[in-house]
Amino acid sequence: MEDYQYDVAISFLNENEQIARELHQRLSPNFRVFAYFNRQEALAGTDGLESFRQVFYEQSRLAVVLYKSGWGETTWTRVEEAAIKDRCLKMGWNGLLFIMVDEASRPPIWLPETNIRLHLANYGIEQAVGAIKSCIESLGGRLQKEDPVNRAKRLQRELEARANRRRLLTCQEGVQEAGKQAEKVHGEIRSLVEKIRTDSAGLKLEAGSDDDMTVITTGRVSLVVYWRPSYANTLEHSPLIVREFNGRVLLPQQRGKFITFGEPELLTEHEFDPDLTADQGWCWHSRFAPERHFTSTEVAEFCMELFLKLVDRADTGDIPPIDPLHRAQSEGPNFSFMAS
Repeated sequence: MEDYQYDVAISFLNENEQIARELHQRLSPNFRVFAYFNRQEALAGTDGLESFRQVFYEQSRLAVVLYKSGWGETTWTRVEEAAIKDRCLKMGWNGLLFIMVDEASRPPIWLPETNIRLHLANYGIEQAVGAIKSCIESLGGRLQKEDPVNRAKRLQRELEARANRRRLLTCQEGVQEAGKQAEKVHGEIRSLVEKIRTDSAGLKLEAGSDDDMTVITTGRVSLVVYWRPSYANTLEHSPLIVREFNGRVLLPQQRGKFITFGEPELLTEHEFDPDLTADQGWCWHSRFAPERHFTSTEVAEFCMELFLKLVDRADTGDIPPIDPLHRAQSEGPNFSFMAS
């Protein structure tokens, strides 16, 4: 099976499309890359499920899975998973590379421990691209050098993309689009809180939001996620801010109605700048991992993971209580009273 139509096929969940687009943009100058967003016309008028199966079963030299919990459970990724498993059982596992897109997800039980995999958070996009290139070449694929005409076409696309990025980062339209992404972060956090309340009711979380801010608290510790643009026509100095607190932070709907004993203590602060990927998808750039692009969903998940670690640190005594009542009592919520 040496006459492959593609050098690499990328399987991913919709929420990881920006990562897939970034990989496609970096690999396509030298390799033939399949990803659903760039092959919709080729699949039009065909049996889409069977077309997907053939791509991952026999038409691609290497299959790359951007893995996150939920992959293999949607219509398309379920078909891709079945095709990949059938291919690997028939031909071996060398033609499969798993890229773990978050630290919380665990690979499926059918994936051998010896199979090549890497964590995107640890390696970043550049090293992921390098790993894919190395796998393709080890499987007999050859890097195709661009001729000047194709290089010029790609350069034109890149110049246009950079110009559009600069325009959107310095105009009212861009501020509005970034605002929609911030709203998505808040919405995703609220959704995760509701799921945790349902599945882990013993954690006793409280959460509330307004247009700019989401607060999550146990009363003992709190997390605040805040975004408000500094200007109406530019995104300069307008990061999404995530703050960890020791103590209770009042929910937006509680302001002016409750008071607390002791001011909450700021522990750490993280900032995410709104930006666009090379493929013109909105993303967030973290200042602690500048080489990585975060989707709004991934920022929300980062926030919840941060908060759960905060709860754990408070429970183990790594974060001592800040008020006299907590110092006298080993556990229990921060007391709040209605303001007079």
